[in-house]
Amino acid sequence: MQQRRRRRNARTPLARVAVLAVIALLAGCAAIPGAGNVKVGLTDLEQAEQFYQFTPQSPTAQASQEDIVRGFVAAATSNADDYAVAREFLSTEYANQWDPYYGVLIDEGSRPYRAAGDTAGVLSLSATAKVDEAGQMLPVEPGPATDMRFEFTRIDGEWRIASAPSGIILDKSMFLAIWSSHQLYFVGTNEILVPVTRWFVAGAALATEIVGALVRGPSEHMRESLHSGFPAGAVLVTKAVPVLDGRARIDMSSEVLQASPQAIAELRQQLKLSLQSIPGVNGFDLLVEGTAMSELGGGIEPELVNEIAMPTGLIDGVFGAVSGGELTPMLGFADRVGELDPQAITLSIDGTQMAVLSEPGVTRLDAAGSALLDTRAKQIAPSIDVFGFLWTATRSGELQARGGDGVAIQVPAPWLDGRKVAAVRLAPDGARIAALVASEGGAQLLIAGVVRDDQGTPIRTTDEAATELWVTGDPLDFDWVGPTKFAVLSKGATATKVTSGGPGTFSTEQGSIPGGRQLTGGGAYAQLRVLGSEGDLYAPQNSGWQRGDYDIEVLAKRG
Repeated sequence: MQQRRRRRNARTPLARVAVLAVIALLAGCAAIPGAGNVKVGLTDLEQAEQFYQFTPQSPTAQASQEDIVRGFVAAATSNADDYAVAREFLSTEYANQWDPYYGVLIDEGSRPYRAAGDTAGVLSLSATAKVDEAGQMLPVEPGPATDMRFEFTRIDGEWRIASAPSGIILDKSMFLAIWSSHQLYFVGTNEILVPVTRWFVAGAALATEIVGALVRGPSEHMRESLHSGFPAGAVLVTKAVPVLDGRARIDMSSEVLQASPQAIAELRQQLKLSLQSIPGVNGFDLLVEGTAMSELGGGIEPELVNEIAMPTGLIDGVFGAVSGGELTPMLGFADRVGELDPQAITLSIDGTQMAVLSEPGVTRLDAAGSALLDTRAKQIAPSIDVFGFLWTATRSGELQARGGDGVAIQVPAPWLDGRKVAAVRLAPDGARIAALVASEGGAQLLIAGVVRDDQGTPIRTTDEAATELWVTGDPLDFDWVGPTKFAVLSKGATATKVTSGGPGTFSTEQGSIPGGRQLTGGGAYAQLRVLGSEGDLYAPQNSGWQRGDYDIEVLAKRG
């Protein structure tokens, strides 16, 4: 694949759109396919979506301070006329200062209130997640309630809020009625597309929001790992993306004309995949200041990387694919793995090489033979990225990567300093690295970017990592479940449990498994497997787990 040698990013103000809730989505709306011809969908957007707008109440006469606070929070469900009703609960001076677009704090809905003196009050929230002004969601660390302080003043004998936290507060059910998640696609090394989950207000302005986010580029802490094909300085000429006869009309400024053929190929593919989740949109037209832009040749179309893999493991010293209660030996590896007495096994995505953790260290196996590469103490299960680099890590978070020559590359990861690491895994795209680490009272899953050179060689990780999941219990294992999801195995006082989630999404507990000790993602939820203490294999079934009697010694991961 052709390499990208320059990153292009552009920033524009976040569009302020009306808060609308979806009440109907017609089945069968066509979306932009990943390959093949564009299919004809609904030509009238109003046929695809209908929205209603919340109509909150204005302040009532002689309302108490608590009534004012609760009325203000309820009114923030609608930003009609720039949150006009919510601003009625604020003093005249503060109404012009309050910033509702700062983000969203999502809670469980229980909100005790207490007075804090004569002119202040505190609303206590059981916060679970927060969404920033760019639509990125992160979980809130479990613990004490989040206190939101409000200060009051009298205006014409009525209480009004003189100071309040920026942003708005929604419980989860209300948030999901008003907002919707969408996959945005940015570009990593070697023209690999990386999906990123963002949240936007559900409404007719979705196309504008999504295109604007692509133009602005990836989040700040991922800009050394990902880029957008849109060149620096490019903006939407009309500040909006109308949808006409099912096609999004994207009119860009003249900076787009300076983009290389490769960048044009990138941004077209980004738009194609990122817009496919919008009901009623089945294509797009790219213009430059009103003139249709011709498709330039010469660019390589970026691609997604993910492979659905059958579970593999070691049974009676033989390695192979596990299905239907039987093991099918894997050619080239079947009889070589058991000799190493493995503790953990990882196959490359293409199945051409394997990394095995055993008592001496990590050994790489391929068609050329085997080699013990890393003999450090206290290692955890290795990982092999899409570029063929073998990653090893110690429980203290010291990372190394090795290419085909076997030479160790020290990969700095400052965010792992001082951590107790249970597992480290590279995402299928190779642009992100995740670590499951112990924390006070449980565990957390951290995700950072991988910084590489043009050949894909790892240089370092990003300085910071985002906490994408908090779980209770001791951390045992985790794996990516495709490019947008992951699953975590943790041990409580009486059982092990699986928690599923993904970067920028809500987490879900998937139930407990007796003696769970290893987990593999397999590229899709249906391929998720957990190995129990007696060698039995568990597969997801409805809201629980189905047990299979396999007598597996070690369950392998892929990638």
